[in-house]
Amino acid sequence: MDNDKMVELLNRKMQREKAARKAAEMLLEQKSRELFMAKQLVEETLLVVQEKAEKDVALLQLKGYLDVILLDYNQAFLKAEPSSILLQRLLDDLASIDGISALCLTVFPEFNLHGHLQSVLIAGEYSQCDDELAHSSAEFNWSQNGAHIIVYLHHKNERCGSLQFTFNNPPSKTWHQTIEKQCRLFSEMLSAAFIRQQLLEKTMIEKQRAENSEQSTRDFVAMINHELRTPLNGLLGSAELMEDTEITSYQQTLLTTIHQSGEMLRVIINDLLDFSKMNAGMLKLTSIQFEPAILIQTIKHIFAHQIEEKRLSFVVDIENTLPVELWGDVDRIQQILVNLIGNAIKFTKEGEIRFSISWHENALRFIVSDSGCGIPLEKQATLFDPFTQVDNSSQRQFEGTGLGLSICKSLVDKMEGELTLKSELGKGAVFTAIIPLIVASEKKLELKECTDCTHSIDGLSVLAVEDIKMNQVILNMMLAKVNIQPDFANDGQEALGFLDQKEVEIILMDCRMPIMDGFETTRKLREQGYSKPIIALTAGTTSTEVDSCMSAGMDDILHKPYKAKELEKMLMKWSCSSFSGNKNT
Repeated sequence: MDNDKMVELLNRKMQREKAARKAAEMLLEQKSRELFMAKQLVEETLLVVQEKAEKDVALLQLKGYLDVILLDYNQAFLKAEPSSILLQRLLDDLASIDGISALCLTVFPEFNLHGHLQSVLIAGEYSQCDDELAHSSAEFNWSQNGAHIIVYLHHKNERCGSLQFTFNNPPSKTWHQTIEKQCRLFSEMLSAAFIRQQLLEKTMIEKQRAENSEQSTRDFVAMINHELRTPLNGLLGSAELMEDTEITSYQQTLLTTIHQSGEMLRVIINDLLDFSKMNAGMLKLTSIQFEPAILIQTIKHIFAHQIEEKRLSFVVDIENTLPVELWGDVDRIQQILVNLIGNAIKFTKEGEIRFSISWHENALRFIVSDSGCGIPLEKQATLFDPFTQVDNSSQRQFEGTGLGLSICKSLVDKMEGELTLKSELGKGAVFTAIIPLIVASEKKLELKECTDCTHSIDGLSVLAVEDIKMNQVILNMMLAKVNIQPDFANDGQEALGFLDQKEVEIILMDCRMPIMDGFETTRKLREQGYSKPIIALTAGTTSTEVDSCMSAGMDDILHKPYKAKELEKMLMKWSCSSFSGNKNT
């Protein structure tokens, strides 16, 4: 091969190599450019992912903080009322979270708890949203820039307030649902707290109203009790004293009418007041040790005159298993028996009243039966209801309030006993009362009262502290019958002055008086070391009145209206007792 051909071949080879190198360089440049662009894209993508991750982490942290605050304040609102201070603390705690810049709580009048709360509470750098947004009907309202959300408080499907969150950085729409859920939980928590407080305040108001009403009832019962019994004391006392004077047969008839009417009035007053006390929750039982035998003798004595007047037979059956002494409210037991036996006498024209008493299964059992008109079956179911009588017509033969049996039933129920009735029309009625009681010690009580006392109260020195002249006159005349000339004081202050100058053996103390009442007077005497008996003369029969007498230092109570024999018995009890000092000191 000649040289020229060799040179040409070499040139072609060089041109091919140059072209290949140029193509390689161009490919390298293209790939480098693509690699740079890919790297830039990866970096940009990583930046976006990082920014999104940081935002998601921030929102997750926000949700975590909100959950913690939600739990804490749920417990706080269960323990305390949603006051302005507590609500402001809640907003401040929320505003301290990274991501939340401000909050605004608006409380509408329906939830404003009688004006105790501020109507608007703000935390952070608050800026008001558009008015259109605030009045939107949607459950959640986001501002256009996504930085604000308003959620509403509801009560009975009505808006009662709003809670606005303002965020430093608007959350992405993918997070709206999570944030809305958290906001709803805060809304429900606040709504529940306000509703709970409203209910509590309403309950407290109703409770206070009920307590005021109950106290008014108690005050009224105590007042009417005193106001009715005081004049009745004068009426019955005068009638009793007149029986000892020389009067004509005509005057005796009038006097008997006055006495019977007064006794009937006393029964009616007692029934009405007992019924009122039961309804007002004022009636309390007082358990003392008593002898059933004495109770039976008292019952016989009470009805002896009525039985004789109607010419009825009164049979008393006593089982020898009856305990000697029992614990119980003997006064209320006697009241039950007086009502039952009194009814039996009233509805029996002729025949027999039978009273049986026995002890069975730790209970005292009374059976009162009569041979009277009986009770129709259709009337028996309601006979123990208040103001109910067998015949309620205006032409009824037997008068009364219709409260006696209702009171008996209430008393027996209060003693956890049972009162039942069996009767047929025209065949009389049988009432059975079973009252659980406790057997007392077989040892006799060491009574202050000397039951066999023969000590005379003739000339006993007595101070009667009484402000009503009528009662002073009655007292003076009753005491004159047993040869006692009492001294009188018109109020407690006079009594204290009198006792500084003169000693007496017994004080009869009215409770309600002007200037200084009987309670304060007794307390002052006991504080001074006075140890002689002080007997309350009171028209009040409520447990509150009795407790007040005892706590003041009085030793016994004689309720108005009282009889001369009851007064004499009380003086005999305390003049011949072993009393040597005040039991309350």
